[in-house]
Amino acid sequence: MLTILFLSSIAGVTAFIAIRRPRTPAGLPQPGPPPEDRGEAVRRVLKHLQRRTIAEIKEGDAAVIIGTVHALPGITMLTAPITNAECLGYHLDIRSAVFDQYMRLRQLHDDARCTLIEVRDETGSVLVDPQGLELAITDQPAQMWHPPFPPHVIGRIPGWAYHLPITIEEGLLRPGARILVCGVAARELAATDYRDGEQRLVLRASATFPLVASTDRDLFEPGDRPIAPEELRRR
Repeated sequence: MLTILFLSSIAGVTAFIAIRRPRTPAGLPQPGPPPEDRGEAVRRVLKHLQRRTIAEIKEGDAAVIIGTVHALPGITMLTAPITNAECLGYHLDIRSAVFDQYMRLRQLHDDARCTLIEVRDETGSVLVDPQGLELAITDQPAQMWHPPFPPHVIGRIPGWAYHLPITIEEGLLRPGARILVCGVAARELAATDYRDGEQRLVLRASATFPLVASTDRDLFEPGDRPIAPEELRRR
């Protein structure tokens, strides 16, 4: 679910990079389209911010990094809700297969989870805290499902959709995947390193900046005018 913290954190990002819509003539108010879904909000943040190498990140920096995902010793893998596959994280998106008045497939369910992961690039490594992490994997092929649905699907969609065709998209985060992560850097004692007391660089969410990640292939090429994370923080 899209948390209040995440909404408040990305409000400035979305307002700054969104295209301004034409004004509605006075006296003729028109309803807008449905609000942007969580996955699209994550993608918007990642697409438009400058990237850095891990070695360039200092404590307290808001940073966007690209690297590969690695599992940590002692961390229990997750089980994906639809395929039951083992993974480090997943993003489940269920939608109605019937277009609404905005010619969109209405989202019925959105759920994403992730374990503590390590991300490495050619300059170093960083941990990504799962607490507050918004993971979006939206470029997987969607499957069409027809009723009747199994219990694990029925429990995730509203009653009015039980007799409609739906699409299910389940994106999995596995070791070795290429990932783009945005968050605030902190140096702290990692749970996996408590024996030697060594501090690790960790990306976290803050009260003013989101922690978001995606493996969507189209996001690895930045936008035309990448924005520095510090600039968004000032705004």
